[in-house]
Amino acid sequence: MTRDGFERLLRWYPPQWRARYGGELTALLEDTYVTANDVPRRQRLELARSGLAERARAAALVGRSQDPDVRLRGGSVLVLCGWAFYIVAVVMFVKVADRWSTQSSHVGHWVATGGFDVVAVASVVGCVVVLLAALLVLPSFVRFLQARAWREVRRPIGVAIVSVITSAVLLGVLVARAHGMSAHGRNGGDPFYGALFAFVGLMCFVAVGCATAAAASVARRVEVSRPVLRTFGVMAIGLVSTMGLALVSLVTWWASEAVHSPAFLAQSIGNGVPFASSVAPPTLLTSGVLMTAGLALGLAGLVRVVGSLGPRDRAPA
Repeated sequence: MTRDGFERLLRWYPPQWRARYGGELTALLEDTYVTANDVPRRQRLELARSGLAERARAAALVGRSQDPDVRLRGGSVLVLCGWAFYIVAVVMFVKVADRWSTQSSHVGHWVATGGFDVVAVASVVGCVVVLLAALLVLPSFVRFLQARAWREVRRPIGVAIVSVITSAVLLGVLVARAHGMSAHGRNGGDPFYGALFAFVGLMCFVAVGCATAAAASVARRVEVSRPVLRTFGVMAIGLVSTMGLALVSLVTWWASEAVHSPAFLAQSIGNGVPFASSVAPPTLLTSGVLMTAGLALGLAGLVRVVGSLGPRDRAPA
């Protein structure tokens, strides 16, 4: 491979970093290895890790930026990424809890009802917050497009559109397949349906991730005023609060059903792929893990947001 081969190994780094340091690192690789094919896997992984870390620093997702506005923007983007995990988790939870109120009746039903209702309300409130944030940034995005900067975000937006359309088609296929199937078939009795369910779930997760990446790419580039940026910070705090409340409520519903109605959990969708459980069915377990991961990202962003909401002219934290 030629010099271009070595340069392709640096694709993990952000463009600004490559423009400043890429030539030196490429020259070092050329002096160390005969061709890019000779670069060992361990070194390739290290380049990928280092490059992704630089991208995170460039986006103010990590590190100690000297500009509070940059940290505030990066923290808000982290919260948005956490919200993407949360959305996928809630969709999975809703599928698990489908018709639970009519099929699961027990003494502690009111506890589960309260938990389920809080998750639903928190999800609606969170969606409203995200929608309001999108409306606030819309004028800035229009100006961004009018400045003919579309090429900077064309690729992530294009990938997001394709992934969303693909996942929607696959979801339609899954629904058509499930129509008319018995509960036993949907919960591990039909191996093909189980594999299809897992694959479609993965594709939907990828689609949400691509859409979030596109939104984050736009959010990092558009210019917004300081008051609007601070409003985003306050919205991020509210969003993390709803995520935390929803996670506690989901665990409350889960615990109540596991104690009082394990038979319902045993018949939940996806149970049996890849294992069966009447206490922690895989779909519900995955939902809890994703929601926890989303909250962790949200809390990481929250730390940056709260630390950047003070006066602009204060000393850097």
